[in-house]
Amino acid sequence: MADLIQMTITVDPDSEDLLCAVLAANVPAGWAEESLPTGEVRAVVHAENPRYAAELEAAVRAALPEAAIERSAVEQKNWVLAWRDFFTPVTAGSRFLVLAPWMEKERRETTRTVIFIEPKMAFGTGHHETTALCLGVLSDLADAGRIKPGMTFLDLGTGSGILGIGCAHLGLTGMGLDIDVQSVENALENCDRNGISHDGASPAFRIRRGDIDAAEGPYDLILANILADPLITMAPAIVSRLKKNGALVLSGLLTIQADNVAAAYEEAGMPSPLRRESGEWTALVWR
Repeated sequence: MADLIQMTITVDPDSEDLLCAVLAANVPAGWAEESLPTGEVRAVVHAENPRYAAELEAAVRAALPEAAIERSAVEQKNWVLAWRDFFTPVTAGSRFLVLAPWMEKERRETTRTVIFIEPKMAFGTGHHETTALCLGVLSDLADAGRIKPGMTFLDLGTGSGILGIGCAHLGLTGMGLDIDVQSVENALENCDRNGISHDGASPAFRIRRGDIDAAEGPYDLILANILADPLITMAPAIVSRLKKNGALVLSGLLTIQADNVAAAYEEAGMPSPLRRESGEWTALVWR
């Protein structure tokens, strides 16, 4: 395998939120982040080709001209297998436990609803705060009787399919949409892994490549764990596909972005949302 390009980006602590916003918009596969003894924040990103690395560096420098950026070459590895060294179970709400397929011992020992996710390039293993927030909200909605078997859902930006699989386990039926081909393939694989039907006459979770324009609706529940800018742009279209008194869950938002996103949905006719926070991330919830 060809070497990867490792980019190390260091900023002062006051610039951490902005750096995270830039990386969230440009690095869908994720990044490593740590606080240095000096108080600075360091993010490490891996790129497979020089063009992507150059575009990312340009985006960071445009937003943070004072950032220190270093490049180096690292040996390419089988990162899917490397996940096994640090993939840990994730609990969400009162109902869900996210496991990797090889965690049979943990599956046997739990009474929670297990969601098996194969760590791949698609976003959504449950470890990121936004995914865990959405699963927790989904669990809470079910606990409160707000969502019930037989209802319909849309998982917009489905990624690994984790949220749609959670909905299907709760007895809902619906659709997952993603513009990324790899995400669609990964979501289909994860449905098979979890025993969730995705084809045939009456699938529990249909998965297609596409954006909000491909959504049929209206739906009892819409989940969109994406990014702030596309959520704002799609606000009228998303609201138009929500049933009257339906539930809406939006995440992928830094807390500093939540007000702007909430305002876009209030302008589209929604009331003020509830907010769930984890670290620097926020989920907006209309119950």
